[in-house]
Amino acid sequence: MRKQTLLALALAATAALSACGGPGEGAPATQAGPKQGQALSSEAKGSLDLSLLRVVEADFDPYRTPEELAADRPVVAAGIIDGWQQGPILKTYPGGPLDHRVVLRMRVTEALKGVKGRKTIPDGLVYIELSQGGVVSDPNVPVEQWKPRKSIADFEKALPVGTKMLAFPRERPVQELEVHDPGEPLPRDAKLMLVPPQGLIFEDPQLVGQRSGGTALVGGKERLSVGGEAWSSPRDMGELVARLKQHGITE
Repeated sequence: MRKQTLLALALAATAALSACGGPGEGAPATQAGPKQGQALSSEAKGSLDLSLLRVVEADFDPYRTPEELAADRPVVAAGIIDGWQQGPILKTYPGGPLDHRVVLRMRVTEALKGVKGRKTIPDGLVYIELSQGGVVSDPNVPVEQWKPRKSIADFEKALPVGTKMLAFPRERPVQELEVHDPGEPLPRDAKLMLVPPQGLIFEDPQLVGQRSGGTALVGGKERLSVGGEAWSSPRDMGELVARLKQHGITE
């Protein structure tokens, strides 16, 4: 009988592989859940399903403002989701299930920092590596044949093409885990990018123009509220981009 299991070790490795500087990167990760001693404010529910991105929780010191994070990152860009594709599939430990990654393609529409002239962002496309989540155990097949619980199609449905977003990425360091399958190939010179816990922000189309006057922005890997009021004060992506520009984050 099949049962769903969360690949905790592989997901912890996903967070550890984000170790390239800044609060929260490279910190231990656990199964997603409330942070100890930290009150999480309510988050408006829109049409985007963010649960696919919130599969691990990193122990990190959050940046208090978007511009504080932007100042500490080599690349800041606004754009739209261009699509999703299969990322690398990695070996975890002898006899263990594989660690599947998914790649979010972002088409840059507003280059704010470190985008222009960067060869690793060819044709204005940023390739962001994310965890694909846990696997479904199946005693009838070898462990390396266990499939991810969430498919690429699930990600496409949860966060569809055309969704407005902003990212704070950097090129991933050399992969330390053994690669079982490199995944869908990237264009020449392109490199996979990683983002910190607060490094993905989306504009939920269902929340745009809401009468409550709240923000239409939602955090990707973490709720906006982890950083404080400054993160949810912009009402939409345009206001967030304008805020960053006002603080000197512009090319």
